[in-house]
Formats: sequence, C-alpha cells, structure tokens
Amino acid sequence: MTALEMRALYYVLLPVREEGEDAQRHLESVKANENNLNQNFTILTKKIEELEARLSILE
Repeated sequence: MTALEMRALYYVLLPVREEGEDAQRHLESVKANENNLNQNFTILTKKIEELEARLSILE
C-alpha cells in the first residue's frame, strides 16, 4: 500500500453551535479545529511514509 492509497476511516464531526453562542466565534473555533486536524493528519502521513520507506529497505 502506498501513501496515496490511504483512506480516512472515520468522519470527523464538529460540534453544533450552541444556543446563544456567537456565530462568528463558533465558525472561528470550527476552523481552528479543522486546521489542527489537518496538521495532525499531515504529520501522521509523513511519519507513515517514512516508516514505509524504512520497511521497503529491509525487505
């Protein structure tokens, strides 16, 4: 399996805006959360690619 064949297994569900919460503040919070998730996935993908490269050398 190559890194390009990787698929997300789980959907990420973000919280619904609570009653009385400012819409702009909620949107900023959601965007920040999405950004953090994207950064984490990028880090994990790079690590997996690194491990795949090491394994291929050993084979």
